[in-house]
Amino acid sequence: MVSNDTHATGDRTRRDVLRTGTAAVATALTAGCTSALPPLGTRQRFGRVNVPPADDPTYRRWLPAPAALDGVDGSQYRVLLRRPTALDYPAPVRFTTPRKQLLAELDYVGVGYPNYDRLLRTPFGTVLEGGFEPATVAAALTESGYRRDGTYAGHDVFVRSDGPRRAVLTEGALVWSSRRVHARPNVAALVDAHEGRVPRFHEVDDAFERVTDAIGESRMVEYIPPQGERTWASAEGFRFDGRVAYHVRTFLYPEGETPPEDELRRRSKTGTVLTREVENTDFRVDGRLVTVEGRIPPDAGVQPSEVDPPYPPQVTWGYGRDRVAETVTLRHEAGERVPTDALGLAFTVDATDGQLVDSKARPLATDLDRLGPGNAVTVDLRDVPEVTVIRPEDVDHDSEESDHGADEPSANGDTRPATVLELQFGPDALGRTLFSIDLEDRA
Repeated sequence: MVSNDTHATGDRTRRDVLRTGTAAVATALTAGCTSALPPLGTRQRFGRVNVPPADDPTYRRWLPAPAALDGVDGSQYRVLLRRPTALDYPAPVRFTTPRKQLLAELDYVGVGYPNYDRLLRTPFGTVLEGGFEPATVAAALTESGYRRDGTYAGHDVFVRSDGPRRAVLTEGALVWSSRRVHARPNVAALVDAHEGRVPRFHEVDDAFERVTDAIGESRMVEYIPPQGERTWASAEGFRFDGRVAYHVRTFLYPEGETPPEDELRRRSKTGTVLTREVENTDFRVDGRLVTVEGRIPPDAGVQPSEVDPPYPPQVTWGYGRDRVAETVTLRHEAGERVPTDALGLAFTVDATDGQLVDSKARPLATDLDRLGPGNAVTVDLRDVPEVTVIRPEDVDHDSEESDHGADEPSANGDTRPATVLELQFGPDALGRTLFSIDLEDRA
């Protein structure tokens, strides 16, 4: 067994900041109920789509078998692969959105996102491959608040405790984890899989092997495991041929379950199981495996200059706490300069079991126009607000709205003091968390 680097209470990338109103809670509660079939788009034209071939899925060498990890099974094994080189032409919305998530999560390690050869995000850590000199990354880590912490399997290890993070620097990659970002941080397991010391996921799981063989490797690949009522595994990929993009999805149904071919075809005719910019679609069924391929015409999608909300900055954040003065000081340690009018604070709690949180937003109080390396902002914690936590079963979707707000989600929830402070980027309703602080951490 490979033990976890830290004990994570859950994936802290959750978007629990709610817009008030029952409709918003209804949307949150039903999200995932249609996960079999992605959002609707325009009507499709069926016919052969000449999708360029994918590369072999060599990224799987980094993925340890669940048996090599403590308390992990295949249902927790969601994987996102990116080849981050910049695009200078329009890209599909579903291709641009994961980049926003990754930029908000990542620390700046001396080399920016577009310069990595490959990025692999797992529940255990994120692998940044190629495109940099190890010495450059090592210097950037130590200069931005990380400290050396010995070695693992002959590779240098770097750690920091303010928002616990750990990194292993190999000759060709940085393997990085964060308790805020990753559900089960364990960089050692990723390194062990890559170097052949533990079995790999595709070597022991036939379903994962088949669905990832079918999708291959390209500019983007995402694997979603079966979980709960979603009995099928799925993967999607984006491939590019000049200015033409292609979106490919595969669904693998379990033994004894017949793929709902008629339903999939119906949805593909009235909408799409692919990104909304797709114009031509090809649909195939091979036993339990369903493949849907789509062609996206040139100039469809979002221009790089028109991405909205904009891409978050890639920054290493740190903090210090003064318990006497009851303040925390947020520090910009390394990375891009950030306009302060794009930043805000949110007080919240870590929710469990499908709970929803009506978090409290606060402005970021500073006289600076931008935050860059070395800048800091102090946050007063003498008046931490209470937030409302709503259980899904407490939302009455059938009742009529009341002028007195009795049917607002907050009217049905429990109030409690906020325990997490988040630094957010972007509009209030669409903000992404760049950093978070556990207010109950006594360290």
